[in-house]
Amino acid sequence: MSCALTTSILSKWREQQTFVRFLDGDTLNCHVENLQYVPLKAALEHIDDWKVDWDMDLSAEEVALVLDPEWRHQILSDSFLS
Repeated sequence: MSCALTTSILSKWREQQTFVRFLDGDTLNCHVENLQYVPLKAALEHIDDWKVDWDMDLSAEEVALVLDPEWRHQILSDSFLS
């Protein structure tokens, strides 16, 4: 696991604080009835079937790391998100 990238990602997520799920999967549909606040842990657990703005401020390299299932498993199991 890349320590520098992980630190950068976690810092950005802490700054963002809230994460928005687009219920219909359309990130351009910002009507209030399509939006739901979700904890980051839930967003990462559903990364393949939900659209959530977890990637809002991340670089392409950081997004690629988050999309790595092994990295996500490590982050989720080590309680980095608590």
